Amino acid sequence: MSTSSTALTKNLDIIGAENKTELALKVKQYLAGARSELRERHIKDLSGLAITLEHTAIMDNLLETLFTGITTRLPARNNVAFVALGGYGRGELNIHSDIDLMLLYDKKRTRAIEEIAESILYVLSDAGLDLGFSIRSIKDSVNIAIEDTKTMTAMIDSRLLFGDKALYEKLITRYGELVFSKKGSAEFIESKLLERTERHKKFGDSIYVLEPNVKESHGGLRDLHAALWVAKATRRGYFSAIEEGVMSAAEKRSLEESVDFLHWVRNGIHFQSGRKKDRLTFDVQEKMAKLRGHFDAKRELAVETFMRNYYLHATNISAISELIISRCLEPETGAAAPSSKTREVGASGDFVITGDVITATAPEVFLRDPSTLIRVFEYAQDYGAAIDRKTQDLILAALEEPGLALALPVNKAAGQSFKRILGGERLFETLDSMHRLKVLDCYIPEFADIRCKVQHDLYHIYTVDTHSIFAVRELEKLWDEYCSRYKLLTALLEDVEQRAELSLAVLLHDIGKAHGSGHAEKGAAMVPRICARIGFGKESTELVTFLVREHLILANTAQYRDLHDEKLIIDFAKTVGDDERLDLLYLLTFADVKAVGPEVWSEWKGTLFQELYFKARAVLEKGAFEPTQMTVRLDKLKSRVLARARLDEDTNITAAEIEGHMKQLPPRYAFSNSPGAILAHIEYIKELDRSALVVKVRQVEDREYTELVVTTLDTSGLFAMITGVMMANSVNILGAQINTLRNGVALDLLQVNTVYGKLLTDEVKIKRIKENLKDLISGKISTESLIKNIRPSILDKKIKPAVPVRIEVDNDVSDIFTVLEIHTEDRLGLLYTISSALTSIGVIIHIAKVSTKGDTASDIFYIRDIFGQKINDGAKVDSIKKAVKDVLA
Repeated sequence: MSTSSTALTKNLDIIGAENKTELALKVKQYLAGARSELRERHIKDLSGLAITLEHTAIMDNLLETLFTGITTRLPARNNVAFVALGGYGRGELNIHSDIDLMLLYDKKRTRAIEEIAESILYVLSDAGLDLGFSIRSIKDSVNIAIEDTKTMTAMIDSRLLFGDKALYEKLITRYGELVFSKKGSAEFIESKLLERTERHKKFGDSIYVLEPNVKESHGGLRDLHAALWVAKATRRGYFSAIEEGVMSAAEKRSLEESVDFLHWVRNGIHFQSGRKKDRLTFDVQEKMAKLRGHFDAKRELAVETFMRNYYLHATNISAISELIISRCLEPETGAAAPSSKTREVGASGDFVITGDVITATAPEVFLRDPSTLIRVFEYAQDYGAAIDRKTQDLILAALEEPGLALALPVNKAAGQSFKRILGGERLFETLDSMHRLKVLDCYIPEFADIRCKVQHDLYHIYTVDTHSIFAVRELEKLWDEYCSRYKLLTALLEDVEQRAELSLAVLLHDIGKAHGSGHAEKGAAMVPRICARIGFGKESTELVTFLVREHLILANTAQYRDLHDEKLIIDFAKTVGDDERLDLLYLLTFADVKAVGPEVWSEWKGTLFQELYFKARAVLEKGAFEPTQMTVRLDKLKSRVLARARLDEDTNITAAEIEGHMKQLPPRYAFSNSPGAILAHIEYIKELDRSALVVKVRQVEDREYTELVVTTLDTSGLFAMITGVMMANSVNILGAQINTLRNGVALDLLQVNTVYGKLLTDEVKIKRIKENLKDLISGKISTESLIKNIRPSILDKKIKPAVPVRIEVDNDVSDIFTVLEIHTEDRLGLLYTISSALTSIGVIIHIAKVSTKGDTASDIFYIRDIFGQKINDGAKVDSIKKAVKDVLA
């Protein structure tokens, strides 16, 4: 018992309390004062477990004081025992954790026992404590525990607070005899392991969820509890980790450090919220980072440093908990006996494979030759074998040797083995195992720098290291799970000759993120020395360097740029250089985006990536890096449209109409639409003779979007009107091409979907969209009146990481347009807000592209001034930036 808790307890004066209500008030005031002092200490000394133990001691003393005061006048004091259960029983009472208590009696439940229970229950509940309370005999306790695993688990962690010690010991004896029988233990362990699996699924099935539950998530405190329950069950109740050989002294010290950190976090959440709450939300993460003394730096934000530490500790708890369970459940085995099913692998017979398990033949195998730390994974990969637990322990022990950690990265044999691993099958499984056992970190120290590296946003679900290894898995899925869905990518992968180089590039593509902004360039600068250690030659090193340096270019170009700009495609193809690099870059981009998270990839993105790939490949195959003359391209297009019209028996469009229409077209429209689409658009324009507005809908099912074509006479702010209507009807705009023909006809093409990412097929909604557009264009209603009653979702009020506004203007990427890039927090009606602001200052929008990453929206506009010119004037550019910034403030 600590001095401070004793002193605090002495301040609880219950003698003068005249009734239970007054006593409850005294308890409440006492606890508020004690917790206030603990909060000050929590901020100053940063020891989580110390605060938890102190709080437990305070509660122990409080309860004993109450018990003594209440039972002084009752004869039943020596016939009952007060028992702490669950977390309180373990001595781990966080600041607002629930308090599980049991009043234990021997055989007969008397009125005196009930009076004790009622008095204590009334006082504690009225004092505001979250209480779990039961009154049970020994027989009841054992029977309920047999029937209810939750009660059994709580009893495993029970602790006598005060009262009849002999009675409590009698309970523990009976409990052990009945619950920890061979059959009972097996059933208990099975239930705890199943419970752990279900809990992981419920709380995200990953250590690296964005807002982890410190207690229940993967890597949380409950993982350790589960491991210790299994250990106690296998040891019939008694368990001492080091004495039982389940943990080394170093593992125990490491575990204690991680547990201490998570207790500090959990107590901090309780202090911040004033109640039992275990979810580490974004706002609490930022506050905790400051309390830990972290500061924003160029390489990472304070909150990213804090969360990286959290994930490191959670990973450690998960790993050691898994070790405890596997060591407790693993049968004792000696050296593998020679048999027809056992084979030696390796030139020196360092390992044997029995069935589907690979085992080291001697404890010193990894210390004799550092390359065996890589070769054991190569053999496991080749033979489809798992590395047995004892061999894993030898690997972990070897990595503690400082000399070996220095020798492994420069060992040539290790490099040759790792290169073979990169070119082999089951690569994800192998790299994941190497990472889990920290061999990958040792062999590639640059990769160790991104272990548990966090990016504080809603887009990057996984830490950088996990994402990188998952990207390898996404690439491997093209061989089986994805082969029928992504046939082109699968075919490209089948033709890849540089499998090892591609795999390495995928693994290393984000290593630069450990060193701040510009991660692609910084990562590329690290690649040559890594390739040299592995043993790659000059050409292979240059290829991997290129892929890491340019791993963002395909996705960024496809999503943020006009893919109908011939100059852009040519410039992209020049950067890539040849077909081989284009294929590898496409595969890397696919793996990278797919590995960000389950909801990040969409068929719309896939369509954009594939369109850029095919256009760039056509340029590379032709070998001509100069744009085709405009007149030549227009003549070819006109010939194709005429040919299509002659073949189409249903069309009534004449050659003269086609000729006239082609003269009205802006060049970009002509080259971004197929002959069939151009013929359809001519029909829509002809319908304007009968109607002021024509809206056509086409479902593009294989690409998961709906195309809307809006045809009308051009009017000022038309695109802003269209975005307002889409906003009012909860329709997402993915992209838009705004075309004004020379005769004043507006022909606007929009790619849209629902807020759930589905095709827009609701006929009622489509009808309402048409009516809204008609009313706006006719002046019957205003856009403001249409959208004034729209309210954001309550989900938008959830506290999220701040997204800074970033506005960029580029006059180099296009010869005829100024490109305006806006990156900001996604919100309801964002595209309408920006397009209205641009219209109000005389900016004409020709193309809009929309991309969303988590809570960050990237809206790209190809714009001109009212005279149809690029906007090069510095003052005008500044006014555009200001106008956008003002409406986003």
